[in-house]
Amino acid sequence: MKSAYFLIIITLLCSLNLVAQRNIQTINSAWEFSSEKNEKTEIVNIPHTWNAEDAFRDGKEYFRGKGTYKKSLFVPQEWQQKRAFLKFEGSNQITTVYVNDKKIGEHRGGYTGFVFDISEALNYGEANQLRIVVNNAHNTDIPPLDADFNFYGGIYRDLQLILTNQIHFELENEATGNMLIKTPEVSAEKAQITFETEIVNHSKVSKDLQVSVDIFNPEKRKIETLSKKVQLPPVETKSVNFSKIITDPDLWSPDSPKLYEAVAKISEENSEEILDEIDSKFGLRWFEVSTEKGFVLNGKPIKLIGANRHQDFEGLGNALPNSIHRSDYKTIKEMGANVIRTAHYPQDPEVYNICDELGLLVWTEVPVINDVTDTDAYHDVSLKMQREQILQFYNHPSVVMWGLMNEIFIRLVFNNQMTEEEKEAKIKTTVALAEKLEKETKCLDPDRLSVMALHENELYNESGIADIPDVIGWNLYFGWYSPGLEIFGEFLDEQHKRYPNRPLFISEYGPGADSRIQTDEPKPWDYSEAYQLKLHRSYINQVQERDYVFGMTAWNFADFGSSFRQDSRPYINQKGLVNMDRSKKDIYHYYQARLLEEPFIYIAGKNYLKRYPQDKSDVIEITVFSNAEEVKLKVDNAEYTSQVIDGIAIFELSLPEGNHELIATDGTVSHSRQIKVKFRKNLVAEIDQNAILVNVGTHVNFIDETTGETWVSDQEYKEGGFGYGGGNVYQKNSSKFQGTASDIQGTENDPLFQTMREGIVAYKFDVEKGKYRITLLFAEPEYNASEENIYNLSEVEKKKITNLRSFDIEINGKTLSRDLNLARDYGRLQAVEISYEIKTDAGIEIEFDENSGKALLSGIKLEKL
Repeated sequence: MKSAYFLIIITLLCSLNLVAQRNIQTINSAWEFSSEKNEKTEIVNIPHTWNAEDAFRDGKEYFRGKGTYKKSLFVPQEWQQKRAFLKFEGSNQITTVYVNDKKIGEHRGGYTGFVFDISEALNYGEANQLRIVVNNAHNTDIPPLDADFNFYGGIYRDLQLILTNQIHFELENEATGNMLIKTPEVSAEKAQITFETEIVNHSKVSKDLQVSVDIFNPEKRKIETLSKKVQLPPVETKSVNFSKIITDPDLWSPDSPKLYEAVAKISEENSEEILDEIDSKFGLRWFEVSTEKGFVLNGKPIKLIGANRHQDFEGLGNALPNSIHRSDYKTIKEMGANVIRTAHYPQDPEVYNICDELGLLVWTEVPVINDVTDTDAYHDVSLKMQREQILQFYNHPSVVMWGLMNEIFIRLVFNNQMTEEEKEAKIKTTVALAEKLEKETKCLDPDRLSVMALHENELYNESGIADIPDVIGWNLYFGWYSPGLEIFGEFLDEQHKRYPNRPLFISEYGPGADSRIQTDEPKPWDYSEAYQLKLHRSYINQVQERDYVFGMTAWNFADFGSSFRQDSRPYINQKGLVNMDRSKKDIYHYYQARLLEEPFIYIAGKNYLKRYPQDKSDVIEITVFSNAEEVKLKVDNAEYTSQVIDGIAIFELSLPEGNHELIATDGTVSHSRQIKVKFRKNLVAEIDQNAILVNVGTHVNFIDETTGETWVSDQEYKEGGFGYGGGNVYQKNSSKFQGTASDIQGTENDPLFQTMREGIVAYKFDVEKGKYRITLLFAEPEYNASEENIYNLSEVEKKKITNLRSFDIEINGKTLSRDLNLARDYGRLQAVEISYEIKTDAGIEIEFDENSGKALLSGIKLEKL
């Protein structure tokens, strides 16, 4: 009985402590939402954005304006003895809070947390009306002004209601109540730690308090309790700080992410009741960077290799649950990465917890990107963003770099409307802001690195802005926006020669890649997975060869929303290592082969399962990723061996038609895949069984995700087969093999219509007698193409008209379409499909007779009826 009585007492005390401490609950569910665009109310749950769909439908015209969230909140009478706060983790971008129609406050900036004390506005013992107005309209005084990502509107991270005692740790500050844990000196022998807190007395009487901090080691064992007595007058805030030296610390690193924990408590003197309690994990590590040693963590050099990451997801915009954040960073860690850049803004608080736990070093930055406004308001908001970022994420050992700006001169460089005087003024205010951000950063945190990302332009050196932060990152796209993969290394060497003491980081690199586009002959801007592999392989090699480059982060971990982009999937930046739905591209597995230490093997080509060689003499290339020295590939009953170079083993095989089982192994691990081989030379003869689909005017195959059909790459006509006659591959830019980058309306298969053969004379199929359906695919790629009718004009008038494209289509000598003007008849950049049914005694020849301009063709499908 005595032990049972003791258990009841302990349980009662624990219950009292629980009641006395702060109460934290999310209030995410069932908000009434309306907007300027649609006043009709709908019920939504937070996290929420109103741009999850229209940013991918309306492009640049997606709604940016005000959205309003409303909720009725019953407030019990006993809350009158408490303090009530609303804590936002992120809301984009001006957030104004009203309680019972009383304005509580406003926060500017969309990517950091903030807290409002709503206690004085509450009516106790009755329902209260919460109204939150969020505005993501363009505002010249709030960064970001312009960027290659969507500015989703809404309360897109968790919203908490927090109840505290009248005496509590301060919440309503730029740190959102975070206890700062500083580690100014760390070594293998000892670590000096300071804990900085602020406590508030909202009661009407002075209080004698005891403030303590319990320290727990990574095994969750309490190793120390630090305590102070504090007298706190009414309505006053006071700082309470502690110091501690830990000997033989357990060090945090990507390979061993060990975390300590601190729990701070407030109680009245000589009382067991806990008035308030907060906690924070922290890690002990030290680092330095130089051009000689690179990045050194805990005394050991480490090459930083990872990726950038945007925070949106297919179908959700930026309103992600924590489970997706966790899954993303787990996937990044499983890739073998040891670093991440949170582009281009602070991310969800849970992200930094995850990086701490997984062992991912972090470059986190504020969204001062592309352009700067020369106003005090813009500068002030930028500085506030940096303070909020640093103070809210200070304790995370994963964070090693605070970012100041990204490509801040890119709009200035490409703005031909600005005068030289205006450009000089823009440079001056930008450099001034960079200096302010650097000063603010070092004032708050002198121990971490400040960093700035630059694009390929000499202005950063000429203006002196590149000399302001501790290190700089270069966003470099040689082989994509600029020609020449090899120029990447040449550029780095030239920079290092000129600035030998400047540590360099490659903060962005990578080409767009569409998992529907496959080829064995990769070319710049063809959006093939093969070219993505070619570029990343080259960049990794060139960085590994240069010790003065201390790291690199690929652009980007995942494809992400960007409303002004057209590319091969409109409104999406496709440079991701994975797709927007997080399905993996081949390149993700290549990084595993380059970065993982445990045995790894993977047969590339998940999206390239159907191969179309000319015949058996035409080799099929199989690519295997591995970190072994050599791998074996079993194909059906035959076995082949290949050396691994740069994580890649290449097998060139001659295979018969049919299905083939591939099994790759390094003797420890294995991977298998099935492919199907179909000879091009037999496609015409087997037209009864399968249609022939040709991706005209390009060297890549295109896989239709809806039908599963493969549109094979184009070929020149040879007797007995099929192919084009005459013309040239259409390219708007001679170094970019995409044709047109424009969004093609009326189709989801943009790449089929973005490439084409221009000046084409004919397309032939040497088929046998029968009835056939021929479907021709077109798109007018020129914005300024004339809509004139060629046959209504005299010869004199014809000569005066420019950009007029008109041609006739003949099939086996019979004109079936006359004066086809795509711009006039269907519209520019519009997907056009025209089908014809014909009978032939032998062979099909489609001829394109030009009336004006050049005939063109994007695709052709031939079916036997």
